[in-house]
Amino acid sequence: MKVIDSPAADIDPPDVNRLCTTTWVMKGLRTKYCVQTGACVEEFDHYCVWLNNTIGKANHRQFVGLAIVEFITQVTHVRLCLLTVMNIVQYQSFTQWTWGVITSYPLLTMIVVVHCITAPWVLMLTLHQSRLVLMNLTTNEMMNMHRYEHFWSIRQISPGHTSRTFRNPFDKGSGVANCLDFWWYRRRWQMVAQPDTDTVCQKQCCNHSTALGDSVGGLRAQRSPTGFQR
Repeated sequence: MKVIDSPAADIDPPDVNRLCTTTWVMKGLRTKYCVQTGACVEEFDHYCVWLNNTIGKANHRQFVGLAIVEFITQVTHVRLCLLTVMNIVQYQSFTQWTWGVITSYPLLTMIVVVHCITAPWVLMLTLHQSRLVLMNLTTNEMMNMHRYEHFWSIRQISPGHTSRTFRNPFDKGSGVANCLDFWWYRRRWQMVAQPDTDTVCQKQCCNHSTALGDSVGGLRAQRSPTGFQR
Protein backbone atom coordinates (compact mmCIF):
# COMPACT_ATOMS: atom_id res chain seq x y z
CA MET A 1 0.00 0.00 0.00
CA LYS A 2 2.97 2.32 0.53
CA VAL A 3 3.62 2.14 -3.21
CA ILE A 4 0.11 3.41 -3.98
CA ASP A 5 0.23 6.15 -1.33
CA SER A 6 3.72 7.36 -2.25
CA PRO A 7 4.21 10.60 -4.27
CA ALA A 8 5.79 8.54 -7.06
CA ALA A 9 2.39 6.94 -7.68
CA ASP A 10 1.04 10.29 -8.91
CA ILE A 11 3.75 10.49 -11.57
CA ASP A 12 3.92 6.81 -12.48
CA PRO A 13 0.75 5.05 -11.25
CA PRO A 14 1.27 1.39 -10.31
CA ASP A 15 -0.73 -1.39 -11.90
CA VAL A 16 -3.49 -2.07 -9.39
CA ASN A 17 -4.02 -5.45 -11.03
CA ARG A 18 -0.80 -6.51 -9.27
CA LEU A 19 -2.32 -5.77 -5.85
CA CYS A 20 -2.94 -8.90 -3.77
CA THR A 21 -6.36 -8.42 -2.20
CA THR A 22 -5.60 -11.02 0.49
CA THR A 23 -2.34 -9.64 1.88
CA TRP A 24 -2.59 -6.11 0.40
CA VAL A 25 0.89 -6.46 -1.01
CA MET A 26 1.75 -5.00 -4.40
CA LYS A 27 3.11 -8.07 -6.15
CA GLY A 28 6.01 -8.17 -8.55
CA LEU A 29 5.61 -9.93 -11.89
CA ARG A 30 7.12 -13.14 -10.48
CA THR A 31 5.34 -12.95 -7.13
CA LYS A 32 2.30 -15.12 -6.46
CA TYR A 33 0.02 -15.63 -3.50
CA CYS A 34 0.34 -19.13 -2.02
CA VAL A 35 -2.90 -20.46 -0.57
CA GLN A 36 -1.15 -23.14 1.50
CA THR A 37 1.18 -20.73 3.35
CA GLY A 38 -0.97 -17.60 3.22
CA ALA A 39 1.79 -15.36 1.88
CA CYS A 40 2.96 -13.70 -1.31
CA VAL A 41 6.05 -15.60 -2.42
CA GLU A 42 8.66 -13.91 -4.58
CA GLU A 43 9.66 -15.93 -7.67
CA PHE A 44 6.99 -18.49 -6.80
CA ASP A 45 7.76 -21.86 -8.37
CA HIS A 46 5.36 -24.33 -6.75
CA TYR A 47 4.15 -25.73 -3.45
CA CYS A 48 5.90 -28.99 -2.56
CA VAL A 49 3.69 -31.40 -0.61
CA TRP A 50 6.69 -33.60 0.24
CA LEU A 51 8.52 -30.73 1.95
CA ASN A 52 5.30 -29.06 3.14
CA ASN A 53 6.67 -25.73 1.98
CA THR A 54 6.51 -23.29 -0.89
CA ILE A 55 9.43 -23.18 -3.31
CA GLY A 56 10.41 -19.60 -4.11
CA LYS A 57 13.31 -17.21 -4.33
CA ALA A 58 14.69 -17.91 -0.86
CA ASN A 59 14.87 -21.71 -1.20
CA HIS A 60 14.70 -22.53 -4.92
CA ARG A 61 18.42 -23.23 -5.24
CA GLN A 62 18.34 -25.50 -2.20
CA PHE A 63 15.38 -27.37 -3.68
CA VAL A 64 17.16 -28.00 -6.99
CA GLY A 65 20.29 -29.07 -5.12
CA LEU A 66 18.21 -31.44 -3.00
CA ALA A 67 16.68 -33.03 -6.11
CA ILE A 68 20.14 -33.58 -7.63
CA VAL A 69 21.58 -35.05 -4.43
CA GLU A 70 18.48 -37.21 -3.90
CA PHE A 71 18.78 -38.84 -7.33
CA ILE A 72 22.52 -39.48 -6.96
CA THR A 73 21.96 -40.92 -3.47
CA GLN A 74 19.24 -43.30 -4.63
CA VAL A 75 21.26 -44.58 -7.60
CA THR A 76 24.33 -45.05 -5.40
CA HIS A 77 22.32 -46.91 -2.76
CA VAL A 78 20.77 -49.25 -5.34
CA ARG A 79 24.22 -50.06 -6.68
CA LEU A 80 25.51 -50.70 -3.15
CA CYS A 81 22.58 -53.00 -2.39
CA LEU A 82 23.11 -55.00 -5.59
CA LEU A 83 26.83 -55.38 -4.97
CA THR A 84 26.11 -56.56 -1.43
CA VAL A 85 23.57 -59.25 -2.33
CA MET A 86 25.73 -60.46 -5.22
CA ASN A 87 28.46 -61.25 -2.71
CA ILE A 88 26.29 -62.88 -0.04
CA VAL A 89 23.76 -64.80 -2.17
CA GLN A 90 25.18 -67.61 -4.27
CA TYR A 91 24.29 -67.31 -7.95
CA GLN A 92 23.17 -70.43 -9.83
CA SER A 93 20.47 -69.01 -12.06
CA PHE A 94 18.73 -65.67 -12.27
CA THR A 95 15.41 -67.05 -11.02
CA GLN A 96 17.02 -68.90 -8.11
CA TRP A 97 19.19 -65.94 -7.18
CA THR A 98 16.27 -63.48 -7.30
CA TRP A 99 14.07 -65.72 -5.18
CA GLY A 100 16.90 -66.21 -2.70
CA VAL A 101 17.36 -62.45 -2.34
CA ILE A 102 13.61 -61.87 -1.86
CA THR A 103 13.16 -64.60 0.76
CA SER A 104 16.42 -64.01 2.62
CA TYR A 105 16.49 -60.21 2.54
CA PRO A 106 12.89 -58.94 2.14
CA LEU A 107 13.62 -55.51 3.63
CA LEU A 108 16.56 -54.96 1.29
CA THR A 109 14.40 -56.07 -1.63
CA MET A 110 11.65 -53.63 -0.67
CA ILE A 111 14.16 -50.76 -0.42
CA VAL A 112 15.51 -51.49 -3.91
CA VAL A 113 11.98 -51.66 -5.34
CA VAL A 114 11.09 -48.30 -3.76
CA HIS A 115 14.26 -46.78 -5.19
CA CYS A 116 13.45 -48.12 -8.66
CA ILE A 117 10.00 -46.53 -8.47
CA THR A 118 10.96 -43.14 -7.04
CA ALA A 119 14.35 -42.52 -8.67
CA PRO A 120 12.93 -41.99 -12.19
CA TRP A 121 10.46 -39.43 -10.82
CA VAL A 122 13.24 -37.59 -9.01
CA LEU A 123 15.27 -37.63 -12.24
CA MET A 124 12.35 -36.14 -14.18
CA LEU A 125 11.95 -33.47 -11.50
CA THR A 126 15.67 -32.65 -11.72
CA LEU A 127 15.56 -32.44 -15.52
CA HIS A 128 12.41 -30.31 -15.39
CA GLN A 129 13.94 -27.86 -12.93
CA SER A 130 17.21 -27.76 -14.89
CA ARG A 131 15.31 -26.92 -18.07
CA LEU A 132 13.47 -24.09 -16.31
CA VAL A 133 16.74 -22.72 -14.93
CA LEU A 134 18.21 -22.69 -18.45
CA MET A 135 15.12 -20.83 -19.70
CA ASN A 136 14.82 -18.54 -16.66
CA LEU A 137 11.24 -19.61 -15.99
CA THR A 138 9.38 -21.03 -13.02
CA THR A 139 6.99 -23.96 -12.84
CA ASN A 140 4.12 -21.57 -12.18
CA GLU A 141 5.02 -19.49 -15.24
CA MET A 142 5.36 -22.58 -17.41
CA MET A 143 1.88 -23.75 -16.42
CA ASN A 144 0.10 -20.38 -16.41
CA MET A 145 2.01 -18.25 -18.91
CA HIS A 146 -1.11 -18.02 -21.09
CA ARG A 147 -2.59 -15.85 -18.32
CA TYR A 148 0.40 -13.52 -17.95
CA GLU A 149 0.41 -10.70 -20.49
CA HIS A 150 4.08 -9.86 -19.99
CA PHE A 151 4.98 -13.15 -21.71
CA TRP A 152 3.18 -12.22 -24.92
CA SER A 153 3.69 -9.64 -27.62
CA ILE A 154 0.60 -8.61 -29.59
CA ARG A 155 1.16 -7.47 -33.16
CA GLN A 156 -1.31 -6.30 -35.76
CA ILE A 157 -0.79 -8.39 -38.87
CA SER A 158 -3.70 -6.87 -40.80
CA PRO A 159 -6.62 -4.55 -40.12
CA GLY A 160 -8.74 -6.25 -37.49
CA HIS A 161 -6.33 -9.17 -37.06
CA THR A 162 -3.61 -9.55 -34.43
CA SER A 163 -1.13 -12.27 -33.56
CA ARG A 164 0.27 -13.18 -30.16
CA THR A 165 3.94 -14.15 -29.95
CA PHE A 166 5.63 -15.63 -26.90
CA ARG A 167 8.54 -13.72 -25.40
CA ASN A 168 10.36 -14.29 -22.13
CA PRO A 169 11.21 -10.88 -20.66
CA PHE A 170 13.39 -12.51 -17.99
CA ASP A 171 15.64 -14.44 -20.39
CA LYS A 172 19.18 -13.12 -20.01
CA GLY A 173 20.17 -14.21 -23.52
CA SER A 174 21.68 -17.68 -23.08
CA GLY A 175 21.47 -20.79 -20.94
CA VAL A 176 24.80 -19.99 -19.30
CA ALA A 177 23.67 -16.47 -18.39
CA ASN A 178 20.39 -17.82 -17.00
CA CYS A 179 22.26 -20.42 -14.92
CA LEU A 180 24.56 -17.74 -13.52
CA ASP A 181 21.51 -15.63 -12.76
CA PHE A 182 19.90 -18.52 -10.88
CA TRP A 183 22.92 -19.80 -8.95
CA TRP A 184 24.94 -16.62 -8.47
CA TYR A 185 23.66 -13.17 -9.43
CA ARG A 186 20.07 -13.69 -8.18
CA ARG A 187 18.50 -11.08 -10.47
CA ARG A 188 15.87 -13.28 -12.05
CA TRP A 189 13.16 -10.65 -11.50
CA GLN A 190 14.91 -8.13 -13.76
CA MET A 191 13.34 -7.75 -17.18
CA VAL A 192 15.60 -7.61 -20.22
CA ALA A 193 14.97 -5.15 -23.04
CA GLN A 194 14.06 -6.99 -26.22
CA PRO A 195 14.33 -5.00 -29.47
CA ASP A 196 11.64 -7.04 -31.19
CA THR A 197 9.04 -6.34 -28.53
CA ASP A 198 9.89 -3.04 -26.86
CA THR A 199 7.99 -1.09 -29.51
CA VAL A 200 4.92 -3.24 -28.93
CA CYS A 201 4.84 -3.40 -25.16
CA GLN A 202 4.96 0.33 -24.30
CA LYS A 203 4.19 -0.49 -20.64
CA GLN A 204 0.69 -1.74 -21.49
CA CYS A 205 1.21 -5.27 -20.21
CA CYS A 206 3.67 -4.59 -17.38
CA ASN A 207 5.40 -1.77 -15.54
CA HIS A 208 9.02 -1.26 -16.57
CA SER A 209 9.70 1.54 -14.10
CA THR A 210 12.93 0.66 -12.28
CA ALA A 211 12.00 2.57 -9.15
CA LEU A 212 8.58 0.99 -8.93
CA GLY A 213 9.95 -2.44 -9.83
CA ASP A 214 12.52 -2.24 -7.02
CA SER A 215 9.93 -1.14 -4.48
CA VAL A 216 7.41 -3.75 -5.56
CA GLY A 217 10.02 -6.50 -5.63
CA GLY A 218 11.09 -5.62 -2.11
CA LEU A 219 7.65 -5.94 -0.50
CA ARG A 220 6.62 -9.13 1.25
CA ALA A 221 3.62 -10.34 3.16
CA GLN A 222 4.31 -10.42 6.88
CA ARG A 223 1.79 -13.07 7.84
CA SER A 224 3.64 -16.07 6.43
CA PRO A 225 4.42 -18.82 8.97
CA THR A 226 7.16 -20.35 6.84
CA GLY A 227 9.81 -17.68 7.27
CA PHE A 228 11.53 -17.99 3.92
CA GLN A 229 9.75 -15.26 1.97
CA ARG A 230 12.37 -12.56 2.32
